[in-house]
Amino acid sequence: MSTPIPVLHFDTSNFPETERFDIWRSGIATHQITRAGPADGPFEAVVDAWTLGDMVVTHSRFGPVRMVRTAEMARADGIDMIQVVFVKAGAVTFTTEDEPSPRTMRQGELAAFDTRRTLVTEGTALDCITCTIARRAFERAGYDPSTHGVIIDGAWGRLVADFLLSFVQQLEEMTVQDAASLSAAFVGLLATVLGARPPGSEPASRSPVATLRERAEAYIDQNLSSDRLDIAAMSRALATSKSNLYRAFANAGGVTAYVRKRRLETIHARLNAGEGLAIGDVAREYGFPSAAHFSRAFRKQFGFSPRRARLGGLSDPVVVADDEVALFRHWEERLR
Repeated sequence: MSTPIPVLHFDTSNFPETERFDIWRSGIATHQITRAGPADGPFEAVVDAWTLGDMVVTHSRFGPVRMVRTAEMARADGIDMIQVVFVKAGAVTFTTEDEPSPRTMRQGELAAFDTRRTLVTEGTALDCITCTIARRAFERAGYDPSTHGVIIDGAWGRLVADFLLSFVQQLEEMTVQDAASLSAAFVGLLATVLGARPPGSEPASRSPVATLRERAEAYIDQNLSSDRLDIAAMSRALATSKSNLYRAFANAGGVTAYVRKRRLETIHARLNAGEGLAIGDVAREYGFPSAAHFSRAFRKQFGFSPRRARLGGLSDPVVVADDEVALFRHWEERLR
């Protein structure tokens, strides 16, 4: 029997009125959020969310808020995602570090944002669809989404908007077996759209640390099964110093922690893809000779066992199943 794509429904009306804003805000790790309207006024939010592996899709309706993502937050939390926001109703005014003049998204418009860069938004009451996508999904598509605060308009914008409207309507009919294809289809469309930007819209130049981080991440992904994947080998292959690598991965807990995370993510994807692999074999392939150590590391990373992942663990993160806010944060944490 096919397993539906995991979905959660969150409604602040299920909570005391005085707690609704704080409970809703606690599910959002990417931004600092404050009320844009009266702090003591009523606040309502309704969110439907789906997880598709490298992408989390949300349809949200919520009151006026101000959201801020600072450079300090980006350095500290290591969140590395692209967010595409489509405004079904309402309006959002935003500023970025390279475009300090306020710009406004109105009903029917959408824009792409990079969580590695600063952003300030202030909106009316909104009805919006947001796709939060792991950067690695774009890398697999052969595209570097180094874009931020780009409003996608014209025919391309209407095409993406129509896709998203249909997308959220059809998700309840799709299964976890469809998830990877669905997210890849949207990432491919988005890469085409962003690649079609007119001249003069190129992103600002990247810092040397960010450039090294991207090169190192690509090297790691190409050598995940190598037993020689360590910082010394990376330093030689990338012609850089160990101290530069330590600096590049400081907000990811270090090089070793990042390598372990990517290996676990790769194992999870292979188990979930139904390849019929023995769990112990695939764990050893990626540097986990001890079954007990691997199982503990996997459960700590994803909240469920490797066996559950092979059976469709995407739909059953048991550590947070009774808490919609924690479950949503858990889904987005997988995208890092």
